[in-house]
Amino acid sequence: MTLTPHEDSNSYSPELLNSMEEAFKAVWQMLYAHMPVEGDNAHELQIKLSQTLVSLASEGVTDPADLRRKALETMALNPR
Repeated sequence: MTLTPHEDSNSYSPELLNSMEEAFKAVWQMLYAHMPVEGDNAHELQIKLSQTLVSLASEGVTDPADLRRKALETMALNPR
């Protein structure tokens, strides 16, 4: 099972995309519970979370639990 970006393109394996999606949902749920935001603020925060997860995946973080933990750490250290 390949969980790294495909060497020949800018795409990610289905497994990695699933891991990133799982991490996104878990982190978003936690962030929203602690700082509910609406409208444009929520959209901006979702974009930042997505960018964080893509960055982590490009660095080789592929496990959903590691993605969640590191994304939460990154988001806490770099608030909007």
